[in-house]
Amino acid sequence: MSESNNHPSKLSISRDCTDLVIVCCHATYIGGDLGGDPLNEKNWILQPFQRADPATHKASEARTFAAHYRAGEELCKQNAQALLLVSGGRTTNRHYTEGQSYHNAFSSITLNLLSEYVESLATDSYQNLLFSVLHFRHLVGRYPEYVTVITHAFKANRFLMLHARAIKWPQDRIRVQGVDPPFTLAERAQTEQLERQRAFEPFEADLYGVRAPLADKRRARNWEPRALDSMPTYDESVWQLLRWTGGLSGNEIFPGRLPWEEEGEQE
Repeated sequence: MSESNNHPSKLSISRDCTDLVIVCCHATYIGGDLGGDPLNEKNWILQPFQRADPATHKASEARTFAAHYRAGEELCKQNAQALLLVSGGRTTNRHYTEGQSYHNAFSSITLNLLSEYVESLATDSYQNLLFSVLHFRHLVGRYPEYVTVITHAFKANRFLMLHARAIKWPQDRIRVQGVDPPFTLAERAQTEQLERQRAFEPFEADLYGVRAPLADKRRARNWEPRALDSMPTYDESVWQLLRWTGGLSGNEIFPGRLPWEEEGEQE
């Protein structure tokens, strides 16, 4: 990973960190080997709705991904106790993960790049949050006190109302900094409707994403449940949370006491 000469070692940075900044990945950059421009959508594997449309002046979301990354970097520049994690697993047939591809894409175009880390297992937004919290614990030696999630603004309620509740993360210790692509009024209305129908409502009915259609989406993105076996966990309750399937109803909140519920966080 790239590291600025103006900052101390990764170890000394990470041991002082209390705040987690998560940049959620949304695609895979494939231009790294050729030095491709990360603002050019030809260097990304994109879904049709993420592509530019010259006929309607719709912008490519490649620029939105760059804005997410820069927002995370800026937060860390302003807060010496913040650690930036880029979160995204191997959702395509490429040998590298979304998180690794983001690092390849943006480390070459950002200035004063802070020491930066990658969470490389997450295949959806619930996993972005939980796996990043656990990766922070692995790097730093304790769980974060505060979390800021950087993603699309229209996804904020998904994180704040559903994912944080599912993992019992305190509501006053998580924020979402949303950066959307440029929308027309009609595009925004359609996007918000699809967000509710395809993400918020499915997660509302299946908080842990273990049933269809959410489990199917994970499998389509190469999720393998056995990946949990290699994930470092330091608390029995966290190990149980990773394998929680919602109880008898399929949508019960995890009943155990989780370490980040404690006031003043643990060493």
